[in-house]
Amino acid sequence: MGSQFFGGATWGSKPNTPYVFTIGSGQLPRHIGCPDAERLVYDTTISVLFHGSMHWYTDQMIMVFDITTELFRRMRCPIVSSKARLFEIGGMFGMSSLKDEAATATMDIWVMQDYQSEVWAFKHRVEFPVAPLTLQFGEFHCQWSVVVPSGDGDLLVLLNFGDWLLQMDMDGKLVASFHRKSVSTTQLRLKQTLVPQAFFPTLEGSVVNTWPFT
Repeated sequence: MGSQFFGGATWGSKPNTPYVFTIGSGQLPRHIGCPDAERLVYDTTISVLFHGSMHWYTDQMIMVFDITTELFRRMRCPIVSSKARLFEIGGMFGMSSLKDEAATATMDIWVMQDYQSEVWAFKHRVEFPVAPLTLQFGEFHCQWSVVVPSGDGDLLVLLNFGDWLLQMDMDGKLVASFHRKSVSTTQLRLKQTLVPQAFFPTLEGSVVNTWPFT
């Protein structure tokens, strides 16, 4: 399919419908049909690319777009709260769901055992002490991201409190913290194995080559 992108467009004779376009081709975006196009256009959930398809979680289901056939389909998913996100780490496709209460936040983590049969398995439940963390770091913004920092398969969760990004383990304990104004979680990551270049800062106190969490 090449360097193609899928996006929701709001112009032309077919508003609020998805288009596919190829970067650098000079071709106009091609409209493709989708019965749930408007829902996807206005859905702020980040899509996850897995097994050659893009995946969105919306309204207790997963919408899948095959980038080769350019066809949509629905996929079964666990029954979770409305606050849920998909993730892909090291060939593993999963879903995290957060239930936020006054004193604690409970996260359920599911992983897909069989992609073709759409079989999910419950992996872990984590309880985060929201009340004491809020007192120490600020308001919980209900933003999170599931990550795997090493090759041992252990999962960690990034949580956004005030101007702090907190790293929590599967026991709900604080592992590390990073303070920066307007900091936020993201599913877009770079591996730490990037080759250092001469133009990288080398001044004393530079944090370019250090782990941001303290």
